[in-house]
Amino acid sequence: MIYDKKRMIRILCGFLAIMAAASVISRAAASVLVAQVNVEKAVRGRLSYTYEGEGTVAPVQENQIFLWPEQQVEWTAKQGSQVKSGECLVRFRMEYLQQLIDKKQAELTQMELQASQQQVSAREQARVPAAAGAEQTLTDARQQLDAARQKAEDAEMMYNNFIYSVEPETTQNDTWQSRKQELESALQEAYAGVESAVKEVDQAQNAYELAEQEDQAQDVNAANAAEAARLGAEASKVQIDYARGELERLRGYQAAEGKICADQDCTVLKVGVEVGAVTSGTEVFVTGSGGFRLKGLMKAKDKEKLKAGLEAEVQLGAGRKKKVRFESIESDTGGTAGDIGAADGSASGGSTDTESSASLESQTFWLASVPENTEVKIGDTFTWQTEILTEKEYDQMIPLSALREDVNETYCLVLAEEEQMLGTVQTAKRVTVTVLEKDAKNAAITSTLSLEDKVIVSSEKYVTEGDRVRLKE
Repeated sequence: MIYDKKRMIRILCGFLAIMAAASVISRAAASVLVAQVNVEKAVRGRLSYTYEGEGTVAPVQENQIFLWPEQQVEWTAKQGSQVKSGECLVRFRMEYLQQLIDKKQAELTQMELQASQQQVSAREQARVPAAAGAEQTLTDARQQLDAARQKAEDAEMMYNNFIYSVEPETTQNDTWQSRKQELESALQEAYAGVESAVKEVDQAQNAYELAEQEDQAQDVNAANAAEAARLGAEASKVQIDYARGELERLRGYQAAEGKICADQDCTVLKVGVEVGAVTSGTEVFVTGSGGFRLKGLMKAKDKEKLKAGLEAEVQLGAGRKKKVRFESIESDTGGTAGDIGAADGSASGGSTDTESSASLESQTFWLASVPENTEVKIGDTFTWQTEILTEKEYDQMIPLSALREDVNETYCLVLAEEEQMLGTVQTAKRVTVTVLEKDAKNAAITSTLSLEDKVIVSSEKYVTEGDRVRLKE
């Protein structure tokens, strides 16, 4: 019995030793095969969006100076240069200006001569009406008709007196007949003269009426010509007044010695013309004055999200980061010499997309005061960053690294415990989630997760549902 008891003790000790060894081996195997994981709990909170980009130091006030038209540029201040009040910004070539003045003076003199000629043309021209001569002809024809009629009456009276007063028996018959024929011929000739005179009067009357019509037409034409000449003279006066104004403008340039000067201390931001070019009047010279301010470039689509009053962190060169507050959000078309390449922050994680100002059709930017005790000059560049929390507070948020997807749904894995032969083990359990919104780090979700569930956010090995896992020590 004593022997059996000792044997049983040895067997039990051996079993315990084997179990201990198995446990050690099992733990050693688990440390090699079972994935170590990091976990976090779902929390209540707000998502955060980061915006970042680049900017430049700009003047408080930008002034656009349109250059004089039709002038040849001899010299300009350089972009970025500091110009004192009264100093020259642009100088034009005086010889070219003098040529323009001489040409404009010659044009003005020619216009004045043409205007004088038009004024003479506008006067009423002296002429003899055509109806005056036709009227005289008609009067003469009527007088001739009266004379012809009188002659016909006299011839008719002499003929009648002869026929009715002289008896044929009292004289010789041949003589009477001869006298009768003579008087008849004279009467017929007188009648023919009347008829001819009537035709002459009719013709003269027609000629007179036509002459009156011609005179009326001539009067209308003369009036139209005079009105046209008057209007032409007025148009010439307008042109002359304009030419005089142009001449006075050129002489004003000459009096200014061909220089456009700064009316206050400023910095040259943009030189819109090259030396030697002849201006058209559309070229712009841009200057800045009134101190400095920060101009941060941003994406137009972010204009509704980045508001005045928002605080941002800026870094000028290698200096320390400083806080500024957006004073306004603005947009303009095109850029000035003070603008630099735009770097616009992404709302989904802070990555930046850089574009040069030359490629921008328009710019959206924020403006802010330069931080106190900060030395800057126009054209200095800086980087900026700001963070915006969502207005809505979500009940559950988990890191993006915890999200998983398959063809059916979005889910996460949580730490679960199971009882097995060798004891309690930890495994990965699948929980379905619905994503509401995401930022660069976290996702707002709805799910069946409890406040105590430990969500697997990272693992040294790939983990799937049901895999054994253990917390990383």
